[in-house]
Amino acid sequence: MTDKRLGRKIATMIALAGLGVSLAACVSDLGAATGDNSTTHQMRYYGGPKSPMWPSQ
Repeated sequence: MTDKRLGRKIATMIALAGLGVSLAACVSDLGAATGDNSTTHQMRYYGGPKSPMWPSQ
């Protein structure tokens, strides 16, 4: 094998490994987003006045 072919083969392997790692990261983020059943995106009431502070509200 010539040096150019060996270098190209090594570069291709590194590129494929990087692509696989980034794809795995995207899949894991997608799984975390779809499997999350918590109410983190909804407002919660933790107490305080139940009526408006000002009469005009």
